[in-house]
Amino acid sequence: MNSHAQLPLVPEINDQHPLVQALKPCVSAIGLQVDLPLANPVPVLSAPGHLYQLNELGRIRDGYRHSLYVSADQQLIYIVQVGGLAGTSKIFGPVQLEHIVKSGHQTKACTIARAPAAAHVIPVKK
Repeated sequence: MNSHAQLPLVPEINDQHPLVQALKPCVSAIGLQVDLPLANPVPVLSAPGHLYQLNELGRIRDGYRHSLYVSADQQLIYIVQVGGLAGTSKIFGPVQLEHIVKSGHQTKACTIARAPAAAHVIPVKK
């Protein structure tokens, strides 16, 4: 199960995006805050989808940087982890939101779960 991939997209910084606000609590420079499976098969993450930065490394040199990939149709969502001692890349997901915060309010807890394997459709609950 190889979930290493090179990213053709550059992460965009958009802290106001509701998906970024909802998923920021799920990551930190030391790794994921939730248990998510590695993507299998490894998806091709490319335009016209979007890649959003979720966290900074801070003072941890060998920490992890996480990005959120959202497909153009917003049906597929993955978390991309890059960094660590060996500088690895891993893709987790697909994930679906169990809860999305209203615009302007950040959530304090991570609220994501893996998408159904057969569907690969990410319903956003209001």
